[in-house]
Amino acid sequence: MEGLHVENLTVRKGGAEILHGVSLEVAPGERVGLVGGSGAGKTTLLRALVALEPDFSGSLTWQGTPLRELGPRAWRRRLVLVGQRPAMFEGSAAENIGVAARHHGLDVDAEALLQALDLAAAGDREAQALSEGERQRVALARALAIGPAMLLLDEPTSALDEARVRLVEELLARTSVGWILVSHDPAQVQRLTDRQIRLEGGHRVPLGPGGSS
Repeated sequence: MEGLHVENLTVRKGGAEILHGVSLEVAPGERVGLVGGSGAGKTTLLRALVALEPDFSGSLTWQGTPLRELGPRAWRRRLVLVGQRPAMFEGSAAENIGVAARHHGLDVDAEALLQALDLAAAGDREAQALSEGERQRVALARALAIGPAMLLLDEPTSALDEARVRLVEELLARTSVGWILVSHDPAQVQRLTDRQIRLEGGHRVPLGPGGSS
């Protein structure tokens, strides 16, 4: 079984069921949009896919190997979440990228990634003092630096102006990595994904005639 396979994923919070038996498959390199209204469970699903929701059940496998066999660290090397408001490590923007790569035994040209995202001037600045938009771009660079198999992108450009949105999209387009994207911008979902999956009320639902599912 290739790629990501999710079967009957259920998440509970405070005794309430937030996701209800969601199943999906995403092939290696495939680019999928996750759509649905506010409160549909999109962010919860992305967090559950990297085992950040403590009370979840169901089956998660990557390339046929279950999460429980790979372990969280190895799993999160393959599937990397880029959140809307990402936390920064202590140190500079460049150090954030370099530390992430070294943690996985990799060497990376942090300056090249920063330059590609119009962050060259921010490389030596304290990452925790960066603006929200700068943090979003550093988080994306940090994720790409560890060579992920799949990105889970949760509103990755929500704090960016149009020019920097284009930079992010162009950088993503040059990679071979696949992703699951959540975006408030329907046009961005159309530009960056091959098909869409819809959630409503924590359930996966059909998109309707002519849509993906």
